[in-house]
Amino acid sequence: MILDYWHQLLDVLTKLEELLQSSDELKQNYERRVARQVEWQAIFLGFLISSILIVWFMTEKSGMFGRVAAKTGATEVFVRMFSISFVALVLGNGIRIGSQWLWMRDYFPLGKRMVKRLFLKKYQKKENEIIKKMNQILKEEILEVPQLPEKYLNSRSLNYIIGCIEDKEVKNLSEAINLLELESQDLQVRDLIMNEKSALLKSRQLVSESQLQ
Repeated sequence: MILDYWHQLLDVLTKLEELLQSSDELKQNYERRVARQVEWQAIFLGFLISSILIVWFMTEKSGMFGRVAAKTGATEVFVRMFSISFVALVLGNGIRIGSQWLWMRDYFPLGKRMVKRLFLKKYQKKENEIIKKMNQILKEEILEVPQLPEKYLNSRSLNYIIGCIEDKEVKNLSEAINLLELESQDLQVRDLIMNEKSALLKSRQLVSESQLQ
């Protein structure tokens, strides 16, 4: 009967942790998409200016390939073409790097903040779906007064406690917690059996933050 309770609690906490992970992945994908969009803008700007520069050099006004250069030898033409291409490439790449840096810091129009607004609705829609599922789980009766200190309300710690009880290494919950604390003093083991924050606390914080927005 007691183990049934712990397994049920573990199932609920695992669902919360899966939703927390989905939320983290969604946020990371959103940030990557924004950064990728800014990067493409910078690539396009660099390519556009490089192309304009090459086209301008090909006109008579530049003096590179107009009537003045009509009697120029093939070798010199090649050198001029190479020089133009090199200058355009270096300039385009410099513009790409510089504009990307400026856009990511919102010094130019169509910067990171504006791009974020462009993708925000789709991100918020998916995030709200996750928050809704999370909120439903948080209302479950088993989480109202859990028979375990909040710091242990994560799948790693609970799995360890259940394992200790099932293997009869301990007689009761208090002994299981003491053993968990003892094992967690080893830093190499700690990450395997404990989390910095409980899944319950992180879920409540995320739901609370979403309500403030």
